[in-house]
Amino acid sequence: MGPGSIRIAIVGFGPRGLGALEALVRQVGAESAGVAVDLFDPVGWPAAGPNFSPDESPVCLLNLPVRTIDLPPPTGGGPDDMSEWLGPEDAEAFVPRARLGAYLNARFRDLQSRLPEGMTVTLHHRQITGAERAGRQWRLTDGSPDDGPYDHGPYDHVLLSLGQPETGDDKQTARWREHAGRHALAFMDAYPATALVRAAETWAGRTVGIRGLGLSALDVVNILTLGLGGGFEDGRYVPSGREPQRIVPFSLDGHAPSPKPADAAVDARFEPLEEETGSLQAALRAALDGPPGTALKTVCDAIVMPARRILEETGGDADAAAVGRWLAAERESPGSQETRGTVDALRAGIAEAEGRVPPSVGYVIGQLWRKWQPLLREVYDGMDKPAATAQAMTGFDEGLKRYSYGAPVGTLRHLLALIEAGIVDPRAADDPDIALTPDGWQLEADDRAVTANVMVDSVLPPAALEPVTDSLVTGLAKASCVVPMADGLGARCSVDGAALGADGASVPGLWLAGRLTNGSTIAGDSIHDCFGIIPDRWAKAVVAGFGLDKAT
Repeated sequence: MGPGSIRIAIVGFGPRGLGALEALVRQVGAESAGVAVDLFDPVGWPAAGPNFSPDESPVCLLNLPVRTIDLPPPTGGGPDDMSEWLGPEDAEAFVPRARLGAYLNARFRDLQSRLPEGMTVTLHHRQITGAERAGRQWRLTDGSPDDGPYDHGPYDHVLLSLGQPETGDDKQTARWREHAGRHALAFMDAYPATALVRAAETWAGRTVGIRGLGLSALDVVNILTLGLGGGFEDGRYVPSGREPQRIVPFSLDGHAPSPKPADAAVDARFEPLEEETGSLQAALRAALDGPPGTALKTVCDAIVMPARRILEETGGDADAAAVGRWLAAERESPGSQETRGTVDALRAGIAEAEGRVPPSVGYVIGQLWRKWQPLLREVYDGMDKPAATAQAMTGFDEGLKRYSYGAPVGTLRHLLALIEAGIVDPRAADDPDIALTPDGWQLEADDRAVTANVMVDSVLPPAALEPVTDSLVTGLAKASCVVPMADGLGARCSVDGAALGADGASVPGLWLAGRLTNGSTIAGDSIHDCFGIIPDRWAKAVVAGFGLDKAT
Protein backbone atom coordinates (compact mmCIF):
# COMPACT_ATOMS: atom_id res chain seq x y z
CA MET A 1 0.00 0.00 0.00
CA GLY A 2 1.22 3.49 -0.84
CA PRO A 3 1.74 6.64 1.25
CA GLY A 4 -1.25 7.43 3.42
CA SER A 5 -2.37 3.81 3.51
CA ILE A 6 -3.57 2.35 6.78
CA ARG A 7 -4.09 -1.15 8.20
CA ILE A 8 -6.71 -1.70 10.89
CA ALA A 9 -7.74 -4.80 12.84
CA ILE A 10 -11.13 -5.14 14.52
CA VAL A 11 -10.95 -8.04 16.99
CA GLY A 12 -14.44 -9.26 17.84
CA PHE A 13 -16.97 -8.72 15.10
CA GLY A 14 -20.42 -8.77 16.60
CA PRO A 15 -22.88 -5.84 16.53
CA ARG A 16 -20.33 -3.47 18.07
CA GLY A 17 -17.69 -4.42 15.51
CA LEU A 18 -20.22 -3.76 12.77
CA GLY A 19 -20.98 -0.35 14.29
CA ALA A 20 -17.27 0.46 14.25
CA LEU A 21 -16.82 -0.70 10.65
CA GLU A 22 -19.81 1.35 9.48
CA ALA A 23 -18.45 4.42 11.28
CA LEU A 24 -15.09 3.91 9.59
CA VAL A 25 -16.71 3.64 6.15
CA ARG A 26 -18.59 6.89 6.77
CA GLN A 27 -15.42 8.68 7.79
CA VAL A 28 -13.37 7.42 4.87
CA GLY A 29 -15.94 8.72 2.40
CA ALA A 30 -16.42 7.73 -1.23
CA GLU A 31 -12.68 7.30 -1.93
CA SER A 32 -9.65 6.58 0.19
CA ALA A 33 -5.90 6.57 -0.18
CA GLY A 34 -5.97 2.92 0.89
CA VAL A 35 -7.60 1.41 3.97
CA ALA A 36 -7.30 -2.30 4.70
CA VAL A 37 -9.44 -3.69 7.52
CA ASP A 38 -9.07 -7.20 8.92
CA LEU A 39 -11.97 -8.54 10.99
CA PHE A 40 -11.37 -11.36 13.47
CA ASP A 41 -14.13 -13.43 15.02
CA PRO A 42 -14.52 -17.22 15.31
CA VAL A 43 -18.33 -17.06 15.34
CA GLY A 44 -19.92 -18.29 12.13
CA TRP A 45 -22.34 -15.37 11.76
CA PRO A 46 -20.35 -12.14 11.33
CA ALA A 47 -21.91 -8.99 12.80
CA ALA A 48 -24.42 -11.01 14.84
CA GLY A 49 -22.12 -12.34 17.55
CA PRO A 50 -23.07 -15.30 19.77
CA ASN A 51 -25.91 -13.51 21.60
CA PHE A 52 -27.83 -12.78 18.39
CA SER A 53 -26.72 -15.73 16.29
CA PRO A 54 -29.39 -16.50 13.65
CA ASP A 55 -29.24 -20.20 14.53
CA GLU A 56 -30.01 -19.65 18.21
CA SER A 57 -33.28 -20.75 19.81
CA PRO A 58 -36.33 -18.73 18.70
CA VAL A 59 -37.65 -18.70 22.28
CA CYS A 60 -34.87 -16.30 23.36
CA LEU A 61 -36.48 -12.92 22.77
CA LEU A 62 -35.20 -9.38 22.54
CA ASN A 63 -36.17 -7.29 25.54
CA LEU A 64 -37.18 -4.46 23.18
CA PRO A 65 -40.44 -4.25 21.22
CA VAL A 66 -40.10 -3.74 17.47
CA ARG A 67 -41.25 -0.10 17.72
CA THR A 68 -38.19 0.82 19.81
CA ILE A 69 -35.50 -0.88 17.70
CA ASP A 70 -34.56 2.38 16.04
CA LEU A 71 -31.04 1.61 14.89
CA PRO A 72 -29.41 4.20 12.61
CA PRO A 73 -29.87 3.54 8.90
CA PRO A 74 -27.31 1.26 7.25
CA THR A 75 -24.17 2.93 5.93
CA GLY A 76 -24.13 3.18 2.16
CA GLY A 77 -27.62 1.76 1.65
CA GLY A 78 -28.42 -1.89 2.20
CA PRO A 79 -31.22 -3.50 4.22
CA ASP A 80 -33.85 -1.12 5.53
CA ASP A 81 -34.17 -0.22 9.19
CA MET A 82 -34.85 -3.42 11.10
CA SER A 83 -38.54 -2.64 11.69
CA GLU A 84 -38.98 -2.36 7.90
CA TRP A 85 -36.71 -5.33 7.19
CA LEU A 86 -38.84 -7.53 9.45
CA GLY A 87 -41.88 -6.89 7.26
CA PRO A 88 -45.45 -6.80 8.59
CA GLU A 89 -44.54 -7.35 12.22
CA ASP A 90 -46.63 -6.18 15.18
CA ALA A 91 -44.96 -3.02 16.51
CA GLU A 92 -45.46 -4.31 20.06
CA ALA A 93 -43.90 -7.71 19.33
CA PHE A 94 -40.74 -8.88 21.06
CA VAL A 95 -39.06 -10.85 18.29
CA PRO A 96 -36.41 -13.58 18.71
CA ARG A 97 -32.87 -12.32 19.14
CA ALA A 98 -31.96 -14.53 16.19
CA ARG A 99 -33.99 -12.22 13.94
CA LEU A 100 -31.88 -9.24 14.95
CA GLY A 101 -28.76 -11.29 14.28
CA ALA A 102 -29.99 -12.20 10.80
CA TYR A 103 -30.64 -8.52 10.09
CA LEU A 104 -27.17 -7.46 11.29
CA ASN A 105 -25.53 -10.21 9.24
CA ALA A 106 -27.44 -9.09 6.12
CA ARG A 107 -26.48 -5.49 6.85
CA PHE A 108 -22.79 -6.47 6.95
CA ARG A 109 -22.98 -8.54 3.78
CA ASP A 110 -24.48 -5.62 1.93
CA LEU A 111 -21.88 -3.21 3.31
CA GLN A 112 -19.14 -5.46 1.91
CA SER A 113 -20.48 -4.82 -1.57
CA ARG A 114 -20.62 -1.03 -1.09
CA LEU A 115 -17.16 -0.21 0.26
CA PRO A 116 -15.43 3.01 -0.78
CA GLU A 117 -12.92 2.74 -3.59
CA GLY A 118 -9.53 1.81 -2.18
CA MET A 119 -10.94 0.19 0.97
CA THR A 120 -10.78 -3.57 1.59
CA VAL A 121 -12.39 -5.61 4.35
CA THR A 122 -11.27 -9.18 5.03
CA LEU A 123 -13.05 -11.46 7.48
CA HIS A 124 -11.01 -14.09 9.37
CA HIS A 125 -12.91 -16.74 11.34
CA ARG A 126 -10.06 -16.90 13.84
CA GLN A 127 -9.60 -16.40 17.58
CA ILE A 128 -6.93 -13.81 18.36
CA THR A 129 -5.03 -14.87 21.47
CA GLY A 130 -2.27 -12.28 21.73
CA ALA A 131 -1.15 -8.80 20.68
CA GLU A 132 2.31 -7.26 20.79
CA ARG A 133 3.59 -3.83 19.90
CA ALA A 134 6.10 -3.59 17.09
CA GLY A 135 7.28 0.02 17.41
CA ARG A 136 4.10 2.03 16.90
CA GLN A 137 2.36 -0.86 15.17
CA TRP A 138 0.81 -4.11 16.35
CA ARG A 139 1.10 -7.78 15.51
CA LEU A 140 -1.65 -10.22 16.45
CA THR A 141 -1.31 -13.92 17.24
CA ASP A 142 -3.92 -16.48 16.30
CA GLY A 143 -3.59 -19.47 18.58
CA SER A 144 -6.13 -21.76 16.94
CA PRO A 145 -4.97 -25.24 18.08
CA ASP A 146 -5.90 -27.14 14.89
CA ASP A 147 -3.79 -25.27 12.35
CA GLY A 148 -2.11 -22.37 14.13
CA PRO A 149 -0.60 -20.34 15.45
CA TYR A 150 -0.57 -17.63 12.82
CA ASP A 151 0.81 -14.14 12.91
CA HIS A 152 -1.21 -11.19 11.55
CA GLY A 153 -0.12 -7.64 10.88
CA PRO A 154 1.47 -5.28 11.31
CA TYR A 155 -1.50 -3.00 12.03
CA ASP A 156 -1.54 0.71 12.61
CA HIS A 157 -4.66 0.39 14.76
CA VAL A 158 -6.27 -2.46 16.69
CA LEU A 159 -9.79 -2.14 18.06
CA LEU A 160 -10.88 -4.71 20.66
CA SER A 161 -14.67 -5.09 20.54
CA LEU A 162 -14.83 -8.45 22.27
CA GLY A 163 -18.30 -8.49 23.77
CA GLN A 164 -17.94 -10.68 26.87
CA PRO A 165 -14.42 -12.15 26.91
CA GLU A 166 -13.74 -15.39 28.71
CA THR A 167 -13.67 -15.04 32.50
CA GLY A 168 -12.76 -17.32 35.37
CA ASP A 169 -15.34 -18.86 37.67
CA ASP A 170 -16.13 -17.11 40.92
CA LYS A 171 -15.57 -19.14 44.09
CA GLN A 172 -19.13 -20.48 44.23
CA THR A 173 -19.22 -21.49 40.57
CA ALA A 174 -15.80 -23.14 40.76
CA ARG A 175 -16.87 -25.17 43.80
CA TRP A 176 -20.13 -26.18 42.12
CA ARG A 177 -18.43 -27.14 38.86
CA GLU A 178 -15.99 -29.34 40.77
CA HIS A 179 -18.90 -30.86 42.73
CA ALA A 180 -20.76 -31.62 39.50
CA GLY A 181 -17.72 -33.34 38.02
CA ARG A 182 -17.15 -35.45 41.12
CA HIS A 183 -20.75 -36.75 41.19
CA ALA A 184 -21.44 -36.86 37.41
CA LEU A 185 -24.05 -34.10 37.66
CA ALA A 186 -25.05 -31.76 34.84
CA PHE A 187 -23.77 -28.21 35.33
CA MET A 188 -24.21 -25.96 32.28
CA ASP A 189 -24.05 -22.32 31.28
CA ALA A 190 -27.20 -20.67 29.95
CA TYR A 191 -25.65 -20.00 26.55
CA PRO A 192 -25.41 -21.03 23.80
CA ALA A 193 -29.11 -21.82 23.95
CA THR A 194 -28.87 -24.48 21.25
CA ALA A 195 -26.50 -26.51 23.43
CA LEU A 196 -28.84 -26.12 26.40
CA VAL A 197 -31.83 -27.34 24.35
CA ARG A 198 -29.91 -30.44 23.29
CA ALA A 199 -28.88 -31.24 26.86
CA ALA A 200 -32.38 -30.57 28.23
CA GLU A 201 -33.85 -33.29 26.00
CA THR A 202 -32.70 -35.77 28.69
CA TRP A 203 -33.98 -33.79 31.69
CA ALA A 204 -37.64 -34.82 31.64
CA GLY A 205 -38.92 -35.54 35.13
CA ARG A 206 -35.86 -34.02 36.82
CA THR A 207 -35.46 -30.89 38.95
CA VAL A 208 -33.37 -28.16 37.35
CA GLY A 209 -31.92 -25.29 39.33
CA ILE A 210 -31.16 -21.97 37.68
CA ARG A 211 -28.55 -19.79 39.32
CA GLY A 212 -29.89 -16.25 38.93
CA LEU A 213 -33.29 -14.78 38.12
CA GLY A 214 -32.45 -12.08 35.58
CA LEU A 215 -33.12 -11.84 31.86
CA SER A 216 -30.85 -14.81 31.12
CA ALA A 217 -32.74 -16.96 33.62
CA LEU A 218 -36.00 -16.10 31.84
CA ASP A 219 -34.39 -17.34 28.62
CA VAL A 220 -33.54 -20.60 30.37
CA VAL A 221 -37.12 -21.00 31.64
CA ASN A 222 -38.40 -20.47 28.09
CA ILE A 223 -35.90 -23.00 26.71
CA LEU A 224 -36.91 -25.63 29.29
CA THR A 225 -40.62 -25.20 28.51
CA LEU A 226 -41.42 -23.64 25.12
CA GLY A 227 -38.13 -24.87 23.69
CA LEU A 228 -39.10 -28.46 24.56
CA GLY A 229 -42.51 -28.33 22.94
CA GLY A 230 -44.69 -26.83 25.67
CA GLY A 231 -47.12 -23.99 25.00
CA PHE A 232 -49.67 -21.60 26.45
CA GLU A 233 -53.40 -21.64 25.82
CA ASP A 234 -55.72 -19.06 27.40
CA GLY A 235 -52.96 -18.07 29.81
CA ARG A 236 -52.36 -21.64 31.05
CA TYR A 237 -49.33 -23.77 30.37
CA VAL A 238 -49.84 -26.94 28.32
CA PRO A 239 -46.88 -29.28 28.98
CA SER A 240 -45.24 -31.41 26.33
CA GLY A 241 -44.06 -34.09 28.75
CA ARG A 242 -40.45 -33.41 27.73
CA GLU A 243 -39.81 -30.57 30.20
CA PRO A 244 -38.27 -30.96 33.66
CA GLN A 245 -40.65 -31.82 36.44
CA ARG A 246 -39.62 -28.70 38.32
CA ILE A 247 -37.55 -25.61 37.51
CA VAL A 248 -36.08 -23.74 40.49
CA PRO A 249 -34.56 -20.33 39.68
CA PHE A 250 -32.99 -18.62 42.68
CA SER A 251 -31.30 -15.34 43.47
CA LEU A 252 -30.47 -13.27 46.51
CA ASP A 253 -33.93 -11.67 46.58
CA GLY A 254 -35.95 -14.12 44.47
CA HIS A 255 -37.31 -11.39 42.19
CA ALA A 256 -37.53 -11.38 38.40
CA PRO A 257 -36.82 -8.21 36.38
CA SER A 258 -39.69 -5.75 36.10
CA PRO A 259 -41.74 -5.88 32.89
CA LYS A 260 -41.53 -3.19 30.27
CA PRO A 261 -44.75 -1.24 29.54
CA ALA A 262 -47.16 -3.44 27.61
CA ASP A 263 -47.71 -1.06 24.70
CA ALA A 264 -46.93 2.39 23.34
CA ALA A 265 -49.89 4.01 25.13
CA VAL A 266 -48.70 2.88 28.57
CA ASP A 267 -45.10 3.67 27.67
CA ALA A 268 -46.02 7.26 26.77
CA ARG A 269 -47.05 7.93 30.39
CA PHE A 270 -43.39 7.86 31.40
CA GLU A 271 -42.05 10.25 28.78
CA PRO A 272 -39.94 13.02 30.37
CA LEU A 273 -40.59 16.63 29.39
CA GLU A 274 -37.95 18.53 27.47
CA GLU A 275 -37.13 20.76 30.42
CA GLU A 276 -36.85 17.73 32.73
CA THR A 277 -34.36 16.13 30.36
CA GLY A 278 -32.44 19.40 30.28
CA SER A 279 -32.28 19.44 34.07
CA LEU A 280 -30.99 15.88 34.17
CA GLN A 281 -28.37 16.70 31.56
CA ALA A 282 -27.12 19.62 33.67
CA ALA A 283 -27.14 17.42 36.77
CA LEU A 284 -25.12 14.70 35.03
CA ARG A 285 -22.49 17.21 33.93
CA ALA A 286 -22.29 18.69 37.41
CA ALA A 287 -22.07 15.25 39.01
CA LEU A 288 -19.27 14.04 36.74
CA ASP A 289 -17.34 17.28 37.17
CA GLY A 290 -17.85 17.54 40.91
CA PRO A 291 -16.75 15.68 44.05
CA PRO A 292 -17.45 11.92 43.94
CA GLY A 293 -19.22 11.96 47.29
CA THR A 294 -22.13 14.03 46.00
CA ALA A 295 -22.33 12.80 42.39
CA LEU A 296 -25.20 10.34 42.80
CA LYS A 297 -27.28 12.63 44.97
CA THR A 298 -26.89 15.41 42.40
CA VAL A 299 -28.31 13.12 39.72
CA CYS A 300 -31.06 11.74 41.96
CA ASP A 301 -32.22 15.22 42.94
CA ALA A 302 -32.91 15.91 39.25
CA ILE A 303 -35.11 12.78 39.07
CA VAL A 304 -37.46 13.74 41.91
CA MET A 305 -39.61 16.31 40.11
CA PRO A 306 -40.16 14.31 36.90
CA ALA A 307 -41.05 11.25 38.98
CA ARG A 308 -43.50 13.27 41.09
CA ARG A 309 -45.16 14.71 37.99
CA ILE A 310 -45.70 11.29 36.43
CA LEU A 311 -46.95 9.83 39.71
CA GLU A 312 -49.48 12.68 40.03
CA GLU A 313 -50.67 12.18 36.45
CA THR A 314 -51.05 8.42 36.84
CA GLY A 315 -52.59 8.30 40.31
CA GLY A 316 -49.51 7.08 42.18
CA ASP A 317 -47.95 8.27 45.42
CA ALA A 318 -46.46 11.63 44.44
CA ASP A 319 -45.14 12.57 47.87
CA ALA A 320 -41.71 14.16 47.41
CA ALA A 321 -40.41 12.58 50.58
CA ALA A 322 -41.41 9.11 49.35
CA VAL A 323 -39.59 9.63 46.05
CA GLY A 324 -36.53 10.94 47.87
CA ARG A 325 -36.53 7.99 50.30
CA TRP A 326 -36.75 5.52 47.41
CA LEU A 327 -33.78 7.11 45.66
CA ALA A 328 -31.76 7.26 48.87
CA ALA A 329 -32.37 3.55 49.45
CA GLU A 330 -31.39 2.81 45.84
CA ARG A 331 -28.09 4.63 46.28
CA GLU A 332 -27.27 2.66 49.41
CA SER A 333 -28.72 -0.78 48.62
CA PRO A 334 -30.33 -1.31 45.21
CA GLY A 335 -33.56 -3.29 45.37
CA SER A 336 -33.89 -3.12 49.15
CA GLN A 337 -37.18 -1.20 48.73
CA GLU A 338 -38.90 -4.37 47.46
CA THR A 339 -40.32 -6.25 50.44
CA ARG A 340 -43.06 -8.21 48.68
CA GLY A 341 -42.81 -11.90 47.96
CA THR A 342 -41.86 -13.16 44.52
CA VAL A 343 -45.37 -13.83 43.22
CA ASP A 344 -46.92 -10.69 44.71
CA ALA A 345 -44.18 -8.51 43.19
CA LEU A 346 -44.56 -10.29 39.85
CA ARG A 347 -48.33 -9.76 39.74
CA ALA A 348 -47.96 -6.13 40.76
CA GLY A 349 -45.32 -5.47 38.12
CA ILE A 350 -47.48 -6.98 35.37
CA ALA A 351 -50.44 -4.86 36.47
CA GLU A 352 -48.27 -1.72 36.38
CA ALA A 353 -46.91 -2.60 32.95
CA GLU A 354 -50.43 -3.09 31.62
CA GLY A 355 -51.61 0.21 33.12
CA ARG A 356 -54.28 -1.49 35.26
CA VAL A 357 -52.99 0.06 38.49
CA PRO A 358 -51.10 3.27 39.28
CA PRO A 359 -47.34 2.76 38.95
CA SER A 360 -45.12 2.56 41.99
CA VAL A 361 -42.34 5.03 42.71
CA GLY A 362 -39.74 2.48 41.63
CA TYR A 363 -41.51 1.66 38.38
CA VAL A 364 -41.74 5.34 37.41
CA ILE A 365 -38.09 6.05 38.23
CA GLY A 366 -37.01 2.92 36.39
CA GLN A 367 -38.90 3.84 33.22
CA LEU A 368 -37.57 7.40 33.31
CA TRP A 369 -34.06 6.01 33.60
CA ARG A 370 -34.71 3.73 30.63
CA LYS A 371 -35.78 6.68 28.49
CA TRP A 372 -32.75 8.67 29.60
CA GLN A 373 -30.23 5.98 28.64
CA PRO A 374 -29.14 7.70 25.37
CA LEU A 375 -28.63 10.98 27.22
CA LEU A 376 -26.75 9.19 30.00
CA ARG A 377 -24.34 7.65 27.49
CA GLU A 378 -23.91 10.89 25.57
CA VAL A 379 -22.93 12.91 28.64
CA TYR A 380 -21.09 10.25 30.64
CA ASP A 381 -19.07 8.81 27.75
CA GLY A 382 -17.94 12.27 26.67
CA MET A 383 -16.47 13.41 29.99
CA ASP A 384 -13.51 12.48 32.15
CA LYS A 385 -14.57 11.47 35.63
CA PRO A 386 -12.92 10.38 38.90
CA ALA A 387 -12.78 6.62 39.49
CA ALA A 388 -14.97 6.90 42.59
CA THR A 389 -17.64 8.74 40.60
CA ALA A 390 -17.47 6.05 37.92
CA GLN A 391 -17.97 3.33 40.53
CA ALA A 392 -20.98 5.14 42.01
CA MET A 393 -22.63 5.94 38.68
CA THR A 394 -22.13 2.54 37.08
CA GLY A 395 -23.36 0.84 40.25
CA PHE A 396 -26.52 2.97 40.25
CA ASP A 397 -27.14 2.23 36.57
CA GLU A 398 -26.54 -1.48 37.11
CA GLY A 399 -29.07 -1.59 39.94
CA LEU A 400 -31.75 0.16 37.88
CA LYS A 401 -31.34 -2.36 35.05
CA ARG A 402 -34.06 -4.42 36.71
CA TYR A 403 -36.35 -1.74 35.27
CA SER A 404 -34.42 -0.12 32.40
CA TYR A 405 -33.49 -3.49 30.86
CA GLY A 406 -36.79 -5.06 31.90
CA ALA A 407 -38.41 -8.13 30.39
CA PRO A 408 -41.28 -8.42 27.89
CA VAL A 409 -44.53 -8.41 29.84
CA GLY A 410 -45.63 -11.56 27.97
CA THR A 411 -42.56 -13.43 29.24
CA LEU A 412 -43.46 -12.52 32.82
CA ARG A 413 -47.09 -13.53 32.28
CA HIS A 414 -45.78 -16.91 31.18
CA LEU A 415 -43.48 -17.09 34.21
CA LEU A 416 -46.42 -16.40 36.51
CA ALA A 417 -48.48 -19.12 34.79
CA LEU A 418 -45.62 -21.59 35.23
CA ILE A 419 -45.34 -20.71 38.92
CA GLU A 420 -49.09 -21.17 39.37
CA ALA A 421 -48.87 -24.52 37.59
CA GLY A 422 -46.16 -25.66 40.01
CA ILE A 423 -43.54 -26.12 37.28
CA VAL A 424 -41.43 -23.12 38.30
CA ASP A 425 -40.55 -22.66 41.97
CA PRO A 426 -38.61 -19.38 42.43
CA ARG A 427 -36.60 -18.95 45.59
CA ALA A 428 -34.54 -16.45 47.47
CA ALA A 429 -31.32 -18.22 48.39
CA ASP A 430 -27.84 -17.18 49.42
CA ASP A 431 -24.82 -19.44 49.67
CA PRO A 432 -25.48 -20.63 53.28
CA ASP A 433 -28.94 -21.83 52.15
CA ILE A 434 -27.49 -24.12 49.47
CA ALA A 435 -26.07 -27.48 50.49
CA LEU A 436 -24.09 -29.70 48.13
CA THR A 437 -25.15 -33.34 48.21
CA PRO A 438 -24.25 -36.37 46.04
CA ASP A 439 -27.65 -35.93 44.37
CA GLY A 440 -27.10 -32.28 43.49
CA TRP A 441 -27.84 -28.93 45.14
CA GLN A 442 -30.25 -28.73 48.08
CA LEU A 443 -31.96 -25.33 48.00
CA GLU A 444 -33.78 -24.21 51.12
CA ALA A 445 -36.05 -21.18 51.58
CA ASP A 446 -38.99 -20.49 53.88
CA ASP A 447 -38.41 -23.84 55.62
CA ARG A 448 -38.89 -25.68 52.31
CA ALA A 449 -36.09 -27.64 50.69
CA VAL A 450 -35.76 -29.05 47.19
CA THR A 451 -32.82 -30.83 45.59
CA ALA A 452 -31.86 -29.88 42.04
CA ASN A 453 -29.91 -32.63 40.26
CA VAL A 454 -29.18 -30.35 37.28
CA MET A 455 -27.82 -26.80 37.54
CA VAL A 456 -27.81 -24.04 34.90
CA ASP A 457 -25.72 -20.94 35.56
CA SER A 458 -27.46 -17.86 34.15
CA VAL A 459 -25.42 -15.25 36.05
CA LEU A 460 -23.37 -13.17 33.62
CA PRO A 461 -19.82 -12.19 34.59
CA PRO A 462 -19.41 -8.65 35.88
CA ALA A 463 -18.31 -5.98 33.39
CA ALA A 464 -14.88 -5.73 34.98
CA LEU A 465 -11.30 -6.33 33.96
CA GLU A 466 -10.10 -8.39 36.95
CA PRO A 467 -11.99 -11.67 36.32
CA VAL A 468 -11.11 -11.81 32.60
CA THR A 469 -8.98 -14.84 31.68
CA ASP A 470 -8.93 -14.32 27.90
CA SER A 471 -5.25 -14.53 26.93
CA LEU A 472 -5.42 -11.54 24.59
CA VAL A 473 -6.70 -9.28 27.37
CA THR A 474 -4.51 -10.69 30.14
CA GLY A 475 -1.44 -10.32 27.94
CA LEU A 476 -2.20 -6.67 27.32
CA ALA A 477 -2.86 -6.17 31.02
CA LYS A 478 0.49 -7.77 31.90
CA ALA A 479 2.18 -5.33 29.53
CA SER A 480 0.32 -2.44 31.24
CA CYS A 481 -1.38 -1.56 27.95
CA VAL A 482 -4.78 -2.21 29.51
CA VAL A 483 -5.37 -1.18 33.12
CA PRO A 484 -8.56 -1.13 35.23
CA MET A 485 -10.14 2.22 35.92
CA ALA A 486 -10.86 1.07 39.49
CA ASP A 487 -11.76 -2.09 41.40
CA GLY A 488 -14.79 -3.73 39.83
CA LEU A 489 -14.60 -1.69 36.63
CA GLY A 490 -13.32 -2.17 33.11
CA ALA A 491 -10.34 -0.67 31.34
CA ARG A 492 -9.37 2.98 31.49
CA CYS A 493 -10.03 4.65 28.13
CA SER A 494 -10.32 8.11 26.65
CA VAL A 495 -13.58 9.43 25.26
CA ASP A 496 -12.76 8.08 21.78
CA GLY A 497 -11.93 4.59 23.05
CA ALA A 498 -8.14 4.91 23.14
CA ALA A 499 -6.61 2.60 25.75
CA LEU A 500 -4.88 4.49 28.55
CA GLY A 501 -1.88 2.76 30.07
CA ALA A 502 -0.63 2.68 33.63
CA ASP A 503 0.91 6.15 33.18
CA GLY A 504 -2.42 7.60 32.02
CA ALA A 505 -1.15 8.20 28.47
CA SER A 506 -2.76 6.77 25.33
CA VAL A 507 -1.31 3.47 24.14
CA PRO A 508 -0.56 4.18 20.45
CA GLY A 509 -2.86 2.31 18.12
CA LEU A 510 -4.83 0.37 20.76
CA TRP A 511 -8.56 1.00 21.17
CA LEU A 512 -11.34 -0.60 23.22
CA ALA A 513 -15.12 -0.73 22.94
CA GLY A 514 -17.91 -2.52 24.79
CA ARG A 515 -18.10 -4.20 28.19
CA LEU A 516 -14.35 -4.03 28.69
CA THR A 517 -14.65 -0.24 29.01
CA ASN A 518 -17.30 -0.22 31.76
CA GLY A 519 -16.56 2.75 34.02
CA SER A 520 -14.90 4.73 31.27
CA THR A 521 -18.28 4.31 29.54
CA ILE A 522 -21.72 3.49 30.90
CA ALA A 523 -24.87 1.63 29.84
CA GLY A 524 -22.94 -0.18 27.13
CA ASP A 525 -24.99 -3.40 27.03
CA SER A 526 -27.67 -1.90 24.78
CA ILE A 527 -27.75 -2.78 21.08
CA HIS A 528 -28.18 0.94 20.41
CA ASP A 529 -24.83 1.69 22.05
CA CYS A 530 -23.11 -0.49 19.43
CA PHE A 531 -23.96 2.15 16.84
CA GLY A 532 -23.47 5.16 19.11
CA ILE A 533 -20.97 7.91 19.69
CA ILE A 534 -17.92 5.83 20.69
CA PRO A 535 -17.58 4.13 17.25
CA ASP A 536 -17.96 7.52 15.58
CA ARG A 537 -15.28 9.11 17.76
CA TRP A 538 -12.96 6.16 17.19
CA ALA A 539 -13.36 6.31 13.41
CA LYS A 540 -12.82 10.08 13.34
CA ALA A 541 -9.64 9.76 15.41
CA VAL A 542 -8.25 6.97 13.23
CA VAL A 543 -8.99 8.73 9.95
CA ALA A 544 -7.79 12.14 11.17
CA GLY A 545 -4.52 10.62 12.31
CA PHE A 546 -3.72 9.49 8.78
CA GLY A 547 -5.04 12.50 6.90
CA LEU A 548 -7.33 10.39 4.74
CA ASP A 549 -10.06 11.90 2.60
CA LYS A 550 -13.02 12.29 4.92
CA ALA A 551 -16.73 12.22 4.27
CA THR A 552 -18.31 15.63 4.21
